[in-house]
Amino acid sequence: NAPDPLNLNTDGNVNNVTMQRVRIRDTYEGRVKKFAWEVFKETIDELEKGSDFKTVIVDLVEDTREMCRVYMYDKLNIQHESDSGFGKGWDIIKTEYLSTMRRFFNLDYNLFIVSHEDISKELTRNSGERITKIAPNIQDAIANKLAGMVDFVGRVVVKDDGSRVLTFKTNEVIFGGGRLNFGVNEIPLEWDELMKLYEDLSVDKGEKNRSEVKSEVPVSVKNEEKPAEPEEDDGPGPEVNSVSGEVMEDTPTPKRSRRRRSVEE
Repeated sequence: NAPDPLNLNTDGNVNNVTMQRVRIRDTYEGRVKKFAWEVFKETIDELEKGSDFKTVIVDLVEDTREMCRVYMYDKLNIQHESDSGFGKGWDIIKTEYLSTMRRFFNLDYNLFIVSHEDISKELTRNSGERITKIAPNIQDAIANKLAGMVDFVGRVVVKDDGSRVLTFKTNEVIFGGGRLNFGVNEIPLEWDELMKLYEDLSVDKGEKNRSEVKSEVPVSVKNEEKPAEPEEDDGPGPEVNSVSGEVMEDTPTPKRSRRRRSVEE
């Protein structure tokens, strides 16, 4: 498991999430609506100040894109990007989204962004064979931009025996990207196995061993109808009212000791 994780949850699907979390959703202060995108940006503000968490997961990243669009529609008083004319709306919203995601990826934590798979598109080869394209469930242009911000893109695949692997395979029909090439096709879905890849890469380059994933992956789950059984079923993790790690009073959970993290860990 990743160390001291915080889940920035966008879809409310927390039944199998045992880590602490912040709900990224529309809220109301009296009659004043605060958009989910504002909540997301404020959470980044707090994380930039530092916290006891070491790992931050955005789950799901495609939801943040839609949250940004809805927020900007209200701000620009439009109903669609095309309402601004000459591509202006598209450009303003894309700039707002990507600039915020760059702030996220500049945070000093282990960072993950998670996406479901989109397998609704097909490609036709010269031979006439039709093959399914596997990509994150987000607009291609945005997916490519995000892939350029991360160390690697991986897929979580559930095998026939129920085991899970993290695969880095990419080709004409499987989306990939990222700054690093680990030189392997897949590893068991375990934190230590991932860290070993970073250590091996650092040794190959004659650098200091690296224990921090500065930016991580749009990952997706294949064969979700056969998920691996969790080792423990402790129910949903606690919801926190800030990134300081304070647990909400209505979620009784034993407090655990925390260490202040640093870039050198």
